[in-house]
Amino acid sequence: MPMKSDSHTSGEEEVFEAYLRRQGLKYTPARRQLLRSIFAVHDHFTAEQLIERLRAENVPASKATVYRTLAVMLACGILVMHDFGEGARYYEHTFGHAHHDHFFCVGCKSIKEFRDERIEALQEEVARKMGGELLAHSLKLYGLCTGCRNDPTARERSRSATTHRG
Repeated sequence: MPMKSDSHTSGEEEVFEAYLRRQGLKYTPARRQLLRSIFAVHDHFTAEQLIERLRAENVPASKATVYRTLAVMLACGILVMHDFGEGARYYEHTFGHAHHDHFFCVGCKSIKEFRDERIEALQEEVARKMGGELLAHSLKLYGLCTGCRNDPTARERSRSATTHRG
């Protein structure tokens, strides 16, 4: 996985470093390496998947450091956390990315991002009808992806997974 060059500071690094300074925290080499590894690719990941990726990149980071840094990045607003009801928390970096929603495959656990202006407009309309102002929202669709739709084992797993959602 390609890493960003040390010769320049990216926007997310500037935001993160400024946040750490305001909180009286240091921008340590471990935090810098974690941030760069997270922002090197745009995918959804669990803390455990990040730890595995760091090990594969030969980046020394303890489990405690990873979890603490993820918490700081969430507080800073450069990461968001999603709970798709599978017992794992998924993270994604959102700095510099437009709002989007998610389709979660309950068969293979893949996550697809999408944006539909009709849905966005409808949510705004619903908020107005309720006398409110929409500030933020999170839409998660659960289903079976193309690859899992014809897999009987995925379909069976999906039945038990979807009975626990509203």
